[in-house]
Amino acid sequence: MRHSIFAFEIAARFEPGGRLHTELHRLVSTSVPNATLQQKWLFYRHAISELLVAVPLFQRGCWDYFDDDTRAKADYDQWVAGMVTEEGARPSPSGDDPYRGSARYLTFTMAFLLVNGSPTDNAIKQLCEVPEARLWHRQTFQHILSGLGVLNFASIKSDVAYLIPRDVGWGLTDEDLAQPKFKYLRPIV
Repeated sequence: MRHSIFAFEIAARFEPGGRLHTELHRLVSTSVPNATLQQKWLFYRHAISELLVAVPLFQRGCWDYFDDDTRAKADYDQWVAGMVTEEGARPSPSGDDPYRGSARYLTFTMAFLLVNGSPTDNAIKQLCEVPEARLWHRQTFQHILSGLGVLNFASIKSDVAYLIPRDVGWGLTDEDLAQPKFKYLRPIV
């Protein structure tokens, strides 16, 4: 079986107590282990609907689609590793007041290892056919999120979703996002 990968990550303004972080945190922390195909679809439908409401908060992001089997598996492993490794920018929470200090950001990541050539794979591939000049536009992120209703988990070998931070003090700052480890998150215009 050959594979493709679709991955999507955004860095959005983190408003302590705001809807986006609250809903994504609740969704991730209450997700069902060994979820059924229907439960996975409902999980992502809810996450996508929250992200669509929050599109104006998006500051940085990335998305990828590759249909090369070797790259798909390697890239997917990297996205999964982001869930189980220390991905933060600092060894401790920032000391300033997140309600009055500098801007904070959260990241939300979704990655899918797709069965290459399946209807879901073909639909995602078509969804990601975006002119290069429009890759990092807010409308492109919205367009891709809006089209993810095509996800059929019978054609998805594996998936992962995660949220950073869990706690307010760990919200990413502008200085954090300027570090080389976050270079892949492109400014959204």
